[in-house]
Amino acid sequence: MKKIWKWFLIIPIFIGITFSIWITMKDKIGETEELKKRDNLFGNVMTKSAEVTKFYTYGTSLNIEGKITGISKDNYEGIRIIVTDGINYNKEYKASVSFEETTLNFSTGSKMNDSINLEELQANNKYYIKVRLKVNNSKSYKYYLLENKSDYGNIEYYTLTKEEKNNKIDIKFEKENYNNKEYAYLGLKVEECSLPEEIFDIVIDSGHGGTDKGNTSGGVSEADLMLDYAKSLKSSLEAKGYKVKLTRDDENSSMYTYYNMYDEDGRITVACKTKAKFMISLHTNDSNASGVEIYAPNNCDLEIAKNIASKICENSNLSYSTYNSYKVQDGVYIRNFKTYDITKRSESLSAKGIEPYLITTSTPYLYTIREVGGIATNAYVDGRDKNYSANKYYNSNQGIECYQVSVGNIKSDLEILKNEKEAIINAIASVF
Repeated sequence: MKKIWKWFLIIPIFIGITFSIWITMKDKIGETEELKKRDNLFGNVMTKSAEVTKFYTYGTSLNIEGKITGISKDNYEGIRIIVTDGINYNKEYKASVSFEETTLNFSTGSKMNDSINLEELQANNKYYIKVRLKVNNSKSYKYYLLENKSDYGNIEYYTLTKEEKNNKIDIKFEKENYNNKEYAYLGLKVEECSLPEEIFDIVIDSGHGGTDKGNTSGGVSEADLMLDYAKSLKSSLEAKGYKVKLTRDDENSSMYTYYNMYDEDGRITVACKTKAKFMISLHTNDSNASGVEIYAPNNCDLEIAKNIASKICENSNLSYSTYNSYKVQDGVYIRNFKTYDITKRSESLSAKGIEPYLITTSTPYLYTIREVGGIATNAYVDGRDKNYSANKYYNSNQGIECYQVSVGNIKSDLEILKNEKEAIINAIASVF
């Protein structure tokens, strides 16, 4: 009996000692890993940071533009942008470069929707961005952290909903001391969360509305037909788990005009408030051509636009549009301002005593694509033309990746658009 009581006393003591040792070892391992992480992050970087001159999100990508002084073209070998957590994650991205005397300018690649992928970062982790530079008079790499020298503030990004889960990513410039030196850096802090009430994954804009009926045929208006499409597409995307917002619905459609799109409750403002990653603007063709036309932003990877066009044509009796202006491949179009458009718009504003907008031949012509993209797409409606309210988000560094989906011609394709709506909607939804 005494032996039994003895074991009753010994076993808890043994468990307690073992647990204490485990806790101590765990803390020491944690401290060692944290020291290793800090050494990996700050131990090999240059004291001078690379200067960020512009940074923005577009769709699911983070884009960075910056410069490093004191580097000449003759001395340059290569550059990579690296996203790392200092321990387990280390991903390299190619960068584009140019030179101005002894200043190296860099940016995250040539496609603004195919840069640093924010969707693949893991929750409850923190990542750091470095620039790795190789010059031909050094055997080793030079590593630079990033310091904000731009006119733009930090970004709060929310990932797309997957299996009812989201991450919030704080894209933030910070400073940290290491070995008695202060280092500026760009960090990506990732935390699992639920989407706030006002944040959405995808926004759907049905073209026209209110007094603007758009194209009409057989007693059917583009505005009404595309609203019906938008509501169905919303349901289809929600069935896939996405949180979806309509810019107009049965309640607010009657209030819209061509001139109030940037008002507080206007279509562009409603879209930009959502911080959505993608926007689909639904239309029928303005041209006399029949078939599908997907208008995409310039400077973009066109895979999504190409997939929308091909899926619609594969799953319905619609074909690729026969319209050739602005066409870049079957069913895919990019329409920017032409020199003639810029001159005409500038002359019109100047005649009113208004300073012309800074528009280039790389600026998207279609306002639904341009004005929800912020600085990524050169949005410019700032209120100087009093016919329109200012787009409060024209200078935003958080842009929505927008595609104008012209599903067909309301005159020549009307019967297909009415009878095959479900197939067309499911085809669009399948791309996301």
